[in-house]
Amino acid sequence: MPSFSLPAIKLFCGADKAFLWTDSRYWEQAERQLLNSGIALMRDGEKDVPSVAEWLSEVNAKKSTVLALPLETLPLERYKKIRESVSKVIDFPDEVITKEWPDRPKREISSLYIHRASSVSAADKLKRLQKYIESINTQASPSALLLTKLDDIAWLTNLRGSDIAFNPVFLSWAWVLPDSATLFLHDEILDDQVVQHLKEAGWTITPYASLEKTIESFTSQGGKVLARESDLNAKLYSQINDAWVAVKHPVALWKSVKTQEEIAGLKEVMKADGEALQAFIDELKARLAKGEKLTENDAVDILHQKRSAIEGFIGESFGTIAAVDANAALPHYEPEEGKGAQIALPCILLVDSGAHYDRGTTDTTRVWFLGNPKDYPQEKLQRLKRDYTAVFLAMKTLSEATFKPGTNGVELDRVARAPIQAIGADFGHGTGHGIGLTLNVHETPPSISPREREGTLTPFEPGMVTSDEPGIYRPGEWGIRIENMLVCVEKGDGMLGFETLTQCEIDRTLLMENSLVGL
Repeated sequence: MPSFSLPAIKLFCGADKAFLWTDSRYWEQAERQLLNSGIALMRDGEKDVPSVAEWLSEVNAKKSTVLALPLETLPLERYKKIRESVSKVIDFPDEVITKEWPDRPKREISSLYIHRASSVSAADKLKRLQKYIESINTQASPSALLLTKLDDIAWLTNLRGSDIAFNPVFLSWAWVLPDSATLFLHDEILDDQVVQHLKEAGWTITPYASLEKTIESFTSQGGKVLARESDLNAKLYSQINDAWVAVKHPVALWKSVKTQEEIAGLKEVMKADGEALQAFIDELKARLAKGEKLTENDAVDILHQKRSAIEGFIGESFGTIAAVDANAALPHYEPEEGKGAQIALPCILLVDSGAHYDRGTTDTTRVWFLGNPKDYPQEKLQRLKRDYTAVFLAMKTLSEATFKPGTNGVELDRVARAPIQAIGADFGHGTGHGIGLTLNVHETPPSISPREREGTLTPFEPGMVTSDEPGIYRPGEWGIRIENMLVCVEKGDGMLGFETLTQCEIDRTLLMENSLVGL
């Protein structure tokens, strides 16, 4: 079995066949990694390519199919679709996976710390949630709200951790009733300060592994479990079963709206982060001009050095994408350690990067033309300029948009894509995603995309922070993506719009002259 560096895949292994589904962001990358592997690539979302559930239905129609799945990590929504497509689904438990995977990396549990940049106390957040639960509780029997999303729990408790790479969250469950709240976590790593913080906020601390017994005891006495369908995995669903009451709790929405104090702190972070990016590209250009041979890996290292020197730096918010020329056509390319391509002039360099700081999280993409444009094939340069200009205008169009309250991400996505579609191009990913406050670099809501989901259909509100990152990708040639962070603000006359948070210059080498009018 080959190793994959693809974050969004679905892998099916049968007795004599194997298939891997991934979306358009990873098609070219997947082709490279699956070469000679014996695994067939299924281009998820492409016309005439069946989804996992559709493909399983076709197989099951020919021969009764039993499917083993890790129910503990399988989202309930996906489980339901798959369950309808096969004759039977059985659990593929974690302990069996570990037995079959002897060199499986061990799960590491890290210590927690208090996130003091949150301007609303953990006690007030919990009280607000308990009032919400009380207001929706129409059950005669007691009801408890189950939270499973780690960033929701981290936000609610004003705690941060590092149990998941690049995400300052910690493994936990939250169980909230109108008059009590229990946090299930690995309590052996808690220090006295965190314990006191939780107690003062109204939380009882319980061992992580005891959730199942709590659910069993609560439901056996007639209690009902309130939870979002998207918050449940298949295993939890099988435990709760008829005691489940589907609700759409507002924690994710509350989390997405940053306060004025939080935005002020984030702006200071963005200023320092932008200066680090500028210092990075200045050093890179200077070293290249001296004839030094540098690679994509060197670019990653130099940028890390600049960012890590900033006060309050915690770590990168995702693996840095540093991609030269054709590698930039892979939207989520990341150079393997020691195997990055050489930065050979003239070329383009795309860098998509971000970091967590004590007062916020950043995510910025820039494309720089390195070298002398006169040394670049001129016909190719004109096409490159056309693409770069279209992406720049798309980014600019969204950042300057004004819109009525109630406008959602599906509607704003159409606005952003127009300049790119005007030259006959498009891109497969969304235009923007929410960004947490020293939390996950991808959070929803908000979300700006043509795909109709809860996040994209949630109207924008002042205080929501989003990325603005349209792109054009030419396989084998280049990829262009320019990304700024925006915050939704009131614009007067009852309208909403955006304020740009990112403070890093955009390279104008590739902008066509007429695009500079009015800038």
